[in-house]
Amino acid sequence: MDYLVPFKKKPTLFALVGVNLLCAPLALRAEPLEVRLSATQEYSDNVTKTKEKKDDTLTKVGINLGQTLSKGVYSSSLSADFGFEHYWGDTFGDEVTTEATYSGKYNFSPALSWSLKDELTETVLNSSTPTTPDSRVRKNVLTTGPSYRVAMTSEDDLVLGANYKQIDFDSNTAVDSKRQTATADYIHRFASALTFTWSNSGEWAKLDNDTDLETLESEVRFSKQYNDLTTSLAVGFTKLKSERANVTNESEDVTGSFNANYQATAALGLFYSYKRTLTDSASETVFQVFERPISFGSSDSVLLQEHVAGANYSPNARDTFQLSGVSSTEDNEGAGFEDKEHSLSVSWSHKINSKWSWFASSEYTNKEVGARNADEDSYDHTLRLNHKWFKNFSSRYYAEYEVKDSSDGVNEFDALTVGVGVDYVPNF
Repeated sequence: MDYLVPFKKKPTLFALVGVNLLCAPLALRAEPLEVRLSATQEYSDNVTKTKEKKDDTLTKVGINLGQTLSKGVYSSSLSADFGFEHYWGDTFGDEVTTEATYSGKYNFSPALSWSLKDELTETVLNSSTPTTPDSRVRKNVLTTGPSYRVAMTSEDDLVLGANYKQIDFDSNTAVDSKRQTATADYIHRFASALTFTWSNSGEWAKLDNDTDLETLESEVRFSKQYNDLTTSLAVGFTKLKSERANVTNESEDVTGSFNANYQATAALGLFYSYKRTLTDSASETVFQVFERPISFGSSDSVLLQEHVAGANYSPNARDTFQLSGVSSTEDNEGAGFEDKEHSLSVSWSHKINSKWSWFASSEYTNKEVGARNADEDSYDHTLRLNHKWFKNFSSRYYAEYEVKDSSDGVNEFDALTVGVGVDYVPNF
C-alpha cells in the first residue's frame, strides 16, 4: 500500500474529487476553503508493535482540506486529509496516506432530493492486529440515492428512499460488495414532544465471493424530548438470507436500541446507549458498531450487541473530564464462535492559559477472541501538551505508552512513542 489509489476498482476517489471540482466555482462564492498544514517528527522504541522490538523515527507531513457549500437547492461538504510518511530506519516503506469524505445533496423540490456520499478511510480488518502501515487497508464506501417525503398531514409524514452502496477494500482478505436498499418510514409527531416512527427496509447485496444476500428489517421507534432528557426506544425484527454455491442459510432475530442523554447540571452530562443488530459480517454496519471489528470478511450472519455509558464533566471553563465504558458482543453464527470486548476510558483536558493547554487519557480494553479461545488485555496511556504561538501557528508535544498481553501469547507487545509536531493554518 505505497501510493494513493490502490483500489481494485479505482473510480470512487476520482469521482469524489471530480464532483468537488465541478462545484468549485460555486464554492468560491460560498465559504472559503479551509487549509491546515502539519509536520510531525516521532520516535518509537517498538514501531512494529511486536515482541521483537524494533525502534525507528518517523517523519510525517500532511495537509487537511475542508469546505462547505450551500447555494439554493444544492449543498455539499468536503473534508480530506493527505499525508506522506517516511521511516528513517526503513522499517516500512514510504507511504501516502489518504482519508476523504464528500457529501452532497440536491433538492429537486421540497419533497424530493438526491444524496451522494463517498468516504475513503484507512482501517484494520482485525482488532487483534496492531495498527501499523502493514496492517492498515483502505476502504471506500460510495452511497447514493433519492429520498421522497410525503406530507400526509401536519403531524404525519411518509418518507420513501432508495440507495445504492458500493464497498471496496484494498485487500484480498476482505469482501467487496454492491448493495441496493429500499426504505419506507412512517413518522407521526404527537403534541407532547413525542415522535413515533415505523421503519421498513430491504437490502439486496452481491458480494465478491459469489454470495447473494437479502436483509429485511422492520422497526418501531419512540423518541421523547424532556427538558434535560432525550430518549429513544426501538424494537424490531430482522431476517437475513444468504445464498452461495446453491446453499441457502437463513437467520432471524429481534433487534432494537435504546438511547438516553441527560444534562444533569450545567456542568455534568450523562449518556447511555444500547444496540442490537443482525447483519452480515461484510456489511458497513460491522464498522459502525465495531470501529475495529474483532473479525471481518465473510458473509456469515453476525449478531452485534453494544452497551455504551459515560459522562462529560466541565466544572469550569478550563477543565473537561470524560469517562466512557463500552461492552460489545459479536456473535458469528455461521462460524460458531463469539467475540466480546469491554473497555473503559478516562480523559482530562486542561487549559493552562491562552497559550498552553494539555490533555491526558488512559484506556483499558479486554477482548475475548472466540476463534482463538484467548483473552487479550490492552492499555493505552497518552499525554499531550499544546502551545499556540500565534493565531494560526501552534505546536504539540506528546507521549504514548501501549501494552498488550494475551493468554496465548499472540500479538503481545509494549511500545513507547514520543513526538513533536507543528500546525499552520494559512490565511487566504
